[in-house]
Amino acid sequence: MRKSNWIILAVLAAASTFFLWLWYYLNFNLVDNPVDLAFTVVWWAVIVAACVGIHLAEKKRRERIRTAFLAPGMIYNGEAGVVRLEPGASMTDALQEMLSHLEYGFDMAAVPDKSRVRFVQIVRTSKFSGNGDMWEGEVVRVARPDDPRPFSNRDQLRALIDR
Repeated sequence: MRKSNWIILAVLAAASTFFLWLWYYLNFNLVDNPVDLAFTVVWWAVIVAACVGIHLAEKKRRERIRTAFLAPGMIYNGEAGVVRLEPGASMTDALQEMLSHLEYGFDMAAVPDKSRVRFVQIVRTSKFSGNGDMWEGEVVRVARPDDPRPFSNRDQLRALIDR
């Protein structure tokens, strides 16, 4: 998780502790004891739901950042921008290098001029870690968007895009 997510979790836990202390300090626990348990359960359920929501949103955002658009001799990624390939260079190796250096920030690189670039494939990476040791996702041909081709390692990806 990002540093900001941990900060949000710490703020929620601190607020929970403060509210629990305030509950007992104001002697609300003497008014109706079963309500104490209900408030505590509801409050911690809210904290857990917020943490799960943040985690899922961050996971989805990272998957979107790892999406790459492939054109002959070029790769475009929302964070890395346009990466031009040397003639004869492996698209898979260049893509791996690009994904290894992503910072998952909030800035987006400029989109290439649409009139000049014709993307052929889209690589959606769902899992990437260990400098490409764990690499899963799917390749979608722009001409056939309803036919995604899944891959579960670098060699399968290489077979799909390095032709």
